[in-house]
Amino acid sequence: MKFKLTLLILVILSVKGFAQSNNNISVQYASTSNTVNIHGAIGDFGYNDSKGKVFSLNYSRNINPVFSIESGLQYNNNTIQLTTIGPRGATYNGELNLITVPVIAKFTFFKYLFADCGILADFETNYASSEANSSATKQTGIGCELGFGAKYAFGHVQIFVNPFFQNHTIVPFGGASGSNFNLIDTGVKFGLGYNF
Repeated sequence: MKFKLTLLILVILSVKGFAQSNNNISVQYASTSNTVNIHGAIGDFGYNDSKGKVFSLNYSRNINPVFSIESGLQYNNNTIQLTTIGPRGATYNGELNLITVPVIAKFTFFKYLFADCGILADFETNYASSEANSSATKQTGIGCELGFGAKYAFGHVQIFVNPFFQNHTIVPFGGASGSNFNLIDTGVKFGLGYNF
């Protein structure tokens, strides 16, 4: 009888513990300001600041009340503007589209605030291999993200806002030749999630 009672209590406690919201799935949207960092290259060209958008679907797992890991899939759509000077100065408008897989560590403090940082695996989807059709070097590689934000939950539904900084393609993939001018995004993510 004691064994059955002990087993019943353990089952109830484990169901209650498992029922806590340790998982979250969220959709996010961000409007960004971007530039292409040319790393001090000397020449008759440069990039003007421009705009972009980020759409993402993310999953996060709470390891404990303070620390969680997040990953997912992002689509980054960035317009860029390459300018040249000199007697034949011109402006070239371009677009950088990236599929990004983030791996982000998130640290929660004061229950509603968080800071996050992690790495990004970027894959450019519209790179033109000929220089005549390309406005920047290939943006496929490893980058990083830093951010902070605030979140609030209404039962199982969570909303959050997350200002962030992303530096793409710090380490390029595929043996990129020449200078790697990497895309830098700053913006604010707005998200809606479900805790389960």
